[in-house]
Amino acid sequence: MKLLVIIAHGSRLESSNKEIHNLAEKLKVNNIDNNLKITYAFLELCEPSINKSIKDEIINGCNEIEVFPYFLAAGKHVKDDIPKEIDKLKEEYPDIKFKILPHLGSCKEIVSLIFSQLQDKE
Repeated sequence: MKLLVIIAHGSRLESSNKEIHNLAEKLKVNNIDNNLKITYAFLELCEPSINKSIKDEIINGCNEIEVFPYFLAAGKHVKDDIPKEIDKLKEEYPDIKFKILPHLGSCKEIVSLIFSQLQDKE
């Protein structure tokens, strides 16, 4: 079973964290792949942590983990912190396949998404 983990920063504002939960729920509703589970995790400030989210799903049978950094820029969290967390899990679970996907801000569709927001407001 494959797992997609949306990784966000985490916030002291519960409403911000709830947005990530809601995004994961929308992705689940629109998921047509029966072999794909979807969850989320936070890098810091709140739960669930990356470690907990991924370990919980490994226990539930996921053996291929794809991590999507929900960050606009490739700063320290994207370049260092998330890979370090995944490297620890790779050591603990050498039989599990891990892949870090490109971060949100690097997706080519982001340009059209931004322009679509302008068009929707007119």
